Amino acid sequence: MGTAFSQQTEIVQGGRHLFEKFCVGCHGQGAKGDGPLADSLSSQPADLTKLTKRHGGTFPFWHTYRVIDGRQQVEAHGTREMPVFGIWFRIPDDEVSIESEWADQVRGRIWQLLSYLESIQVS
Repeated sequence: MGTAFSQQTEIVQGGRHLFEKFCVGCHGQGAKGDGPLADSLSSQPADLTKLTKRHGGTFPFWHTYRVIDGRQQVEAHGTREMPVFGIWFRIPDDEVSIESEWADQVRGRIWQLLSYLESIQVS
């Protein structure tokens, strides 16, 4: 159990690092939608600490995954290929159905980010 917990902690910390690098500008350090760029957006960024609360007490893993990878468009993010996320969270259309090293890396980054987001949920 110690090894699994340690690995989960590393995954969450990796996700925190990704969040700080790619998401803080809009969502803010506390993920409440109050980042320094929030006022420049056409709509207020989501409070990411309340995803579970807004989805009936269950963390919306797959919905959030699709938002991050660009399959679920979010008006505030602009076009499907968000410049904020760029290629770091998107698998090119010609690689979606294959197992490539790049696709695996993208999936890993999204999993880390989701693990972090799940860890900061409030009731």
